[in-house]
Amino acid sequence: MNKDLNKDISKTDPFVQKFFARIPPETAATFTNNQLAELKRVFHARVEQQHSVDIRLSVPIFKRRFYLVYLLGKENRRLKRVQAPVSKPANRILLTITGFILITSLLGMVNKLWGINTFPDQAIKESIRVLLNKD
Repeated sequence: MNKDLNKDISKTDPFVQKFFARIPPETAATFTNNQLAELKRVFHARVEQQHSVDIRLSVPIFKRRFYLVYLLGKENRRLKRVQAPVSKPANRILLTITGFILITSLLGMVNKLWGINTFPDQAIKESIRVLLNKD
């Protein structure tokens, strides 16, 4: 068995002491050394974690401000936590809007790069313009 787990880390570890200062004493007394060591590991990983992409924006909409965070990095969570709840209405709306933006952007790129007309009403307008200028 690990020697460190036999010690009462609640009295010696600065992280644990700070953590205990923020919760009720009766709750603090229920933690085992194993639980405290795991909490310390999880919080340390959160503080140390660096993302490849870390974009944080504050967006004013009418008289309120909303924040948008886009993070991209290596997945370290357990499989159970990876399965995000996409079923929330706000998540569905955001994913739908993002999907439409992505699809339209890709179609626009195809149109511009390869000359394939992916927007039919543009083709109709162009045909009408050509017909009207044939005079």
